Amino acid sequence: MSQTRGAGTERRNGVQSVERALEIVTVIAGRGGNATLSELASATDLPAATVHRLLRTMISAGYLKQLQDRSYGLSLKFVPIGEAARGR
Repeated sequence: MSQTRGAGTERRNGVQSVERALEIVTVIAGRGGNATLSELASATDLPAATVHRLLRTMISAGYLKQLQDRSYGLSLKFVPIGEAARGR
């Protein structure tokens, strides 16, 4: 998803906020299921404020959770999605 990074990079046809949210989810998954705000901002080349707004939206929708150590993690809401993707 690196084509969606940063303000000056070329974008694919699509909804920028959805691309960014999916990139955040991908980064969290790649880090073992949790990451801090600063790790996410650095990995996505997005401003921390933008990442925070996207995190809050995904928490509100139930896809992410904020952990005790203030990092962000994937929620169990992704389990049935993964199972459906595997054809279960």
